[in-house]
Amino acid sequence: MNRYCKYHPGTEALWYCSHDGLHLCQQCVEGREGSLTDARCLLCNQEVESSEQGPAGPLWRQLDRYFRYPFTPVLLPVLLLWAVLAALVPPLPVMVPVALLGGLPAWGFARAIMTLRSHPAKARKISVPGWDCLSDMAGWKAALLQAVPPLLVMVPAGFVLVMVSVPAGLLTGALGLLLVPALWLAIQVQGAEPGSYAAALAYVFSAPRDYAVAALLASLGWLLGVGLVAVAVDVMPLPLAQGVAGALAALWWLALACLCGDILARHGRLWGLDQGAKKVTAPLEERRQWLQLCAGRFDKVLLSTAKSLKNKKATVTDWQRYDRLLAMTDKDDERRAVAPAYLERLVVSGAWSEALALLARQREAEPAWLPASPSLRLALARGIHEREPKVAVALLKDLHDRHPDFSELGDAYLLLAKILAEQFGLAGKAEQYLRFVESQCRDAKLRKQVVDYREAWG
Repeated sequence: MNRYCKYHPGTEALWYCSHDGLHLCQQCVEGREGSLTDARCLLCNQEVESSEQGPAGPLWRQLDRYFRYPFTPVLLPVLLLWAVLAALVPPLPVMVPVALLGGLPAWGFARAIMTLRSHPAKARKISVPGWDCLSDMAGWKAALLQAVPPLLVMVPAGFVLVMVSVPAGLLTGALGLLLVPALWLAIQVQGAEPGSYAAALAYVFSAPRDYAVAALLASLGWLLGVGLVAVAVDVMPLPLAQGVAGALAALWWLALACLCGDILARHGRLWGLDQGAKKVTAPLEERRQWLQLCAGRFDKVLLSTAKSLKNKKATVTDWQRYDRLLAMTDKDDERRAVAPAYLERLVVSGAWSEALALLARQREAEPAWLPASPSLRLALARGIHEREPKVAVALLKDLHDRHPDFSELGDAYLLLAKILAEQFGLAGKAEQYLRFVESQCRDAKLRKQVVDYREAWG
């Protein structure tokens, strides 16, 4: 049964947080790069588990499904092919390589099955890979590297069993095959290179319960297979018994591949396996805040957002988010208190429409409110004087009374004079400010601008 994320409806839930009892998608989980076991819920910071583990249950309860899997119509010829070739080969040790040729399709399918089942979205659409998987030459490298470990265990173990001692051969095979699933997983995750085998133990200890099922299937499958073949030799003609051995080998190989594919589906994300899921592009902090907002934990988001605003890299978007949070939580006094800093960020970023909206909101609550900083007033007036000349005039007038030591007073009054003359046609009022600049400012550049303005206005 498909489950969907609590906070992203319609998005498949890949994780389950037992602490909060929530099914979560990749957007709602923090996966730490380089860690095999650590994936955490962004809401409670507790470890989460793959959601496939919940409804499906333990892997050992699904062993019957793994043994039925090779009998699907597509895979049944793979069993028959190995059985027929094994039955036709004379029972000589030198003919073992020929008998193993019948296993080539099983090896190719095993690699394709693990690849398919490690991608849950694909596996729901296609349950079994087609025969075209055997034409993938790049896949054959992985298939052969996965075939080498079990063959290196079973062939010598079979020789010891026949030529030396039955208990020693059984024990050798049973112990050696315990590590085969880990080697298969290593090739799937790390890539088709011999050096990938070195990572095998990491998968044993990062998923011990699921791996124990795979290891026991590999080991007990050897013991049961040998036992069945021993019985077949006593009651059947030798070629037929050899055919049974080939069929059992293919059955064991494909069932174990199916099981390893499910382990990859459960734990592949933690191991860094690309399972074709949608990539997470939003920053971690942004995703955490979104999740906390959805859960109604506004105070936590307010606190973390307020801290981020102290960073010089804080953006207009950060300020807008903080302002919306204050509005949502009815913190009107705090919202008004941070308005000057918010307005300054808007001005620095050139967000004039947002700055005007914030100024209007503040003046609605306090009709006489204006930014206390004269430099902020001047910068805001420069940005809005063409679209809101009245507001610009309110920002610039009487600066000499309020801030007589303002270093850019001359520039502010020149802008004010320009607005009065060009926007309102008040040339006489503009002349008063020009005279103030002329009398109070000694800067030659400002004086030159006074002359130019007078010439332009006639």
